Amino acid sequence: MSKLAGMTINERLFDARIMDEFDAAILSRDQEEAIALLQRVELSREEATATVATIFEDPGKYGYTKP
Repeated sequence: MSKLAGMTINERLFDARIMDEFDAAILSRDQEEAIALLQRVELSREEATATVATIFEDPGKYGYTKP
């Protein structure tokens, strides 16, 4: 079993030390980069695509606001 099993997406991104990269991809609306980063932490392409689409629908709900 993977060490990432049972972790939230944020925990996975933090553990992989790519949280800042993911945040930057979301803020710049770089869908492909955000999906690729989620795939690096063992989300399927489908899961990653759905997650990014959900965040893009209402970024403020997930703490993403432009400075």
